Amino acid sequence: MYHKNHIKYPILVIVFLCLWTMTTMGADPQGSTKSFAKRSHAKIGPIVEDDWAHHKIGTLWSRVTNFGKTGDDSYENRSPSGDWPGGSGNSYLYRGSLWLTARVDGVIHSTQPEDREYAPIDSVHVITGPDARAEQDTYTKYYDVMVPAATGHFPLGLEVTERTFSWSESFRDDFIVYEYTIKNVGIDSDDDGYPDTPRDLDEFYFTWRLDGDVSKLSNWPTEGAYVHRDDHAACNANWDFIDLFPQWAGVDHGLTDEQADSTMIFMWDGDDLEPSEMEGIEDDTGNPSADGTLQSPGFLGFKILKTDPPTFRPTSFHTNHIYNDPNTDQESYDRMMKPQVFEGMIIDPSTGKAFPNDYRAIITLGPMETLAAGDSVVVTAALGVGCDPERGGIYSLMTLVEIMDMAQRIIDKDYAVPFEPPTAPGLEVMEHVVDGVTEGVKVVWDNSAEFNENFQGYNVWKSSGKTASGAFDWSPLGAGTYKDSTG
Repeated sequence: MYHKNHIKYPILVIVFLCLWTMTTMGADPQGSTKSFAKRSHAKIGPIVEDDWAHHKIGTLWSRVTNFGKTGDDSYENRSPSGDWPGGSGNSYLYRGSLWLTARVDGVIHSTQPEDREYAPIDSVHVITGPDARAEQDTYTKYYDVMVPAATGHFPLGLEVTERTFSWSESFRDDFIVYEYTIKNVGIDSDDDGYPDTPRDLDEFYFTWRLDGDVSKLSNWPTEGAYVHRDDHAACNANWDFIDLFPQWAGVDHGLTDEQADSTMIFMWDGDDLEPSEMEGIEDDTGNPSADGTLQSPGFLGFKILKTDPPTFRPTSFHTNHIYNDPNTDQESYDRMMKPQVFEGMIIDPSTGKAFPNDYRAIITLGPMETLAAGDSVVVTAALGVGCDPERGGIYSLMTLVEIMDMAQRIIDKDYAVPFEPPTAPGLEVMEHVVDGVTEGVKVVWDNSAEFNENFQGYNVWKSSGKTASGAFDWSPLGAGTYKDSTG
């Protein structure tokens, strides 16, 4: 069982692997993260080559790019893309996409990375140490002023500065924070790649498209039925959708109206309505293996944490699926932005149950009446996976809400830790030998953590390996004698 500190009440947890399985997460199962081809661009103005980097210090691993996409949507040699737990090769994210939309001379135009409508104007820089706002930061820039790789693109004249932040501590390692600064820099009138003509934008929208395939182990077929066609998508506009799942009935989930603030979208694996490819399993929610271990127990979520100006807030949630993706800017606007509603789940009229499919979850902020030339908006959000590995389902949703509450607290504190966690004590693990026979493991630690006012106690867990989902099979250490170095 995978264990971590309780998020709201810090507790020091000492965790170790049994001596005969001293392995750690950290290897990249796909090999080099720079092994697949990057798109080349015409060398015009500030445009540079495609670039990317990876957050791999926490439990959630993902790829950052300089062209408006989050994750890695490669079909082959995929690098980490919303992988949870990091190092397992279990991908929850196919693609995250930033859409920016506005009206120019009465006509709607939308810049979308699926149509290659951003050009990179800086590499992806990874920042650590004293200059970092988090334990690991990234920084990059891209724009839509001139995009040689796109066909028929209408430039809005927007430049995006994207920063991301991740941590390794157990109370904040399940999410990555994204900060988007979108500036109206104007258009390029002389085709040199540099904006030179200011222009206001009317009816401006910020949209984030979450295409999560929950989930995809590296040894599964890319188009396997249990990879994408049996997912669900929802928004926290309310918790009414919980009642659509009989297996969640009666669970004291504790989710409140205050937490139903329309700021978060999420996706999870459901029951494939087609004959199951999981042999012998009637309900394949969470993709159980033959022994019942859930291989896709988590919820993938994206939450808006802060906006500047504060009035620029989420105004709609919409879903669509692989068979009805919008084909034009106008269609994207008509279906995903203009209707200011928070859609409920799609129901199968023949069963009355939520209908699983290969969904996209789409959240939109705005419109801002005018994004004037030279002005900017800033949107801060978090991408995370909440997971209860043993029970999955609503218990994973509860965990997702908790980790996003922590992300919100960190942003509200301007990236400062909202409390001072106990530091890890000095720890020594050794074989316990009696008369030349190994009878167990001896774990000794000091009591330094107990002097922290947030200290709650000790939990000691052990693992003998990984489950089918790639998570370590943590379980509480049984009865034993616990004492500090002075005892």
